[in-house]
Amino acid sequence: MKVYWVILLVLVAGAIAAPWALSLLRRRSAERQTTVSQVIGIDLSSWTDSQLYGVWCATADELLLAAQSDDAATAAQARELLLAEIERRHPRETAAWLTSPQALTGDPPHFLLPKKAN
Repeated sequence: MKVYWVILLVLVAGAIAAPWALSLLRRRSAERQTTVSQVIGIDLSSWTDSQLYGVWCATADELLLAAQSDDAATAAQARELLLAEIERRHPRETAAWLTSPQALTGDPPHFLLPKKAN
């Protein structure tokens, strides 16, 4: 009998938290939209790899909320431009990443991050 109460509690907590979580994601999306929009129509060659990585991560929220957001097309276009620049800079790493499970799940290309000193 206790198992049913635990399941019910988890379901109720999830139902209560879901609108709150969606609201938080939308708020974050709105805060990051300026950065995502900046990608379109500019030369990304002057951006650092870390900046490209950051905007790639910022587009994740927009793509996750695609069904509820008009910004999905902007995020997709930004990703396309980012990918072209990343591929231009790191062709071998990009080719390996695109065939990896990380790319299929939308994880950002970690090879863009600065290398940690030992």
